[in-house]
Amino acid sequence: MKKILLFIALIHSFLFAQDNIINMKKCESVKVSKYTSIVSCHKVDYLIEYRYIDDVEKDSVKKITVITPQKQVIVKDIGNKR
Repeated sequence: MKKILLFIALIHSFLFAQDNIINMKKCESVKVSKYTSIVSCHKVDYLIEYRYIDDVEKDSVKKITVITPQKQVIVKDIGNKR
């Protein structure tokens, strides 16, 4: 009985996951300038602004803005830190 319930739960979770998987093959990336790029995936655009850094280990992303038809949301913003 436990095996049947486990099997049903596994199939149910697999079917639920099929609806939530994002196909990254449908995404497009456009490099606008040396420090700016736009990534578009499934009707959501991401404006990514980079910064110049001397240290390779630091994060070069300065600001990420998510743009949808309804609104714009800043996901990451480090300001003018160096």
